[in-house]
Amino acid sequence: MDQNKNNYHGLFLVKKDPGMTSHDVVYRLRKILATPSIGHSGTLDPIAEGLLILLVGEATKLSQYILEGNKSYLLEMQLGIRTDTFDITGEKLEEKPVDISTDLIRTLASQFSGEKEWNVPIHSAVKVKGKKLYEYAREQKEIIPPKKIMKFWDVEFIHREGDFVRFHLHCSKGSYIRTWIQEFGLSLGCGATMTKLIRTSSVPFHVDQASSLEEIDQAIKAKTMLSCFIPLEQALPQSKKIRVKGQDQRLLKNGQISHDLKLQLIQVCNPETDRLIVATSVELEPLALIGFEPEVGFLIRRVFHFEASKNLALNKF
Repeated sequence: MDQNKNNYHGLFLVKKDPGMTSHDVVYRLRKILATPSIGHSGTLDPIAEGLLILLVGEATKLSQYILEGNKSYLLEMQLGIRTDTFDITGEKLEEKPVDISTDLIRTLASQFSGEKEWNVPIHSAVKVKGKKLYEYAREQKEIIPPKKIMKFWDVEFIHREGDFVRFHLHCSKGSYIRTWIQEFGLSLGCGATMTKLIRTSSVPFHVDQASSLEEIDQAIKAKTMLSCFIPLEQALPQSKKIRVKGQDQRLLKNGQISHDLKLQLIQVCNPETDRLIVATSVELEPLALIGFEPEVGFLIRRVFHFEASKNLALNKF
């Protein structure tokens, strides 16, 4: 079998180190795999570490669908300090003595679950009037950050050591942990800032499945087993699959859904829950993503173009 590095189509679950930007990780993996066709799904700030999902080859077409997954994080905050970025890398705005019991911290944390309408951090990449918020901040220009609905649940107190407190929590796509910490500190009355952040999951994937860039590089050179590569056909495990063959397959590759295929889709699709279906060949090669909209019906969202024999999974060496 041809082992050319350029033939990967799927997800790499990378364990990002703190200090690196998400772009740094993409750049490194591009060099390791010798391919420019790599993107990431959900950035991590340089201070953050943990699970970063990179999409390679035809899997780059899945970006918006991988992004939709809920996330979980292990966070650490320092009480008594507020910064302009809501994390320890920012400029210190205020420092107060901390005289707060652990019981109060636990009690308040139970109230920090559910939907919250909070301002987006000023040091974020959200655009206002065509410009990123952090660009306004760097230029010291006044701007009112937009509000956003953020959802948090399963907030678990982990540990306290002096002014440093750790929690583990789950959140919806696009929720800001830095904002959760900022609001938590304000409610305590002493302020707080983020000192550590580890992404532990991005549904349906977990950081325990991830490997470091060094491990990936060594495994590829040695052609040894590595489970952090998720082949394209396994990248959307929560979506239903439908097998397509013959004329239906040829039409699908050309962006068309035949009458017979629509009848098949009607039989397998639950309009209430199945908004995305993966069409595969009889050999389970991914052919296309088919979406469903109640007022429109079935629509082709993405079509994949690659040979099944070239979708080389590292864990299949």
